[in-house]
Amino acid sequence: MDENDKAEREKRSAVIVRAVVTTPGHDDAERRVRNLSRSGACIDHGGELATGMTVLLQMGTIVGLPASVMWVTDTLAGLQFAERIDLEEARKPRGTGAVPKAGWMADIQHAYRR
Repeated sequence: MDENDKAEREKRSAVIVRAVVTTPGHDDAERRVRNLSRSGACIDHGGELATGMTVLLQMGTIVGLPASVMWVTDTLAGLQFAERIDLEEARKPRGTGAVPKAGWMADIQHAYRR
């Protein structure tokens, strides 16, 4: 392996994050993300992923993130994201995106409006 082949892989962090994986021809599947970096992840899978596939991910507040499947085993898959992600946004619980501050949506959880 020469110096050009030794692309430095970003440090990955072990995480417990849930992601929804959309694959062509399959129902959406909720999967556990095992480790995560700004450019990729290792996720659990149930046999629906194959090397070379393109999938879409929802993770934290990130929606519609394209990723390429780089490798698979019986239970794990390595993904490379099409673009670098914000790790803080990926780790946020789903549903914690923008909070409406005006209009009827701002009052939807108000105790007297139920």
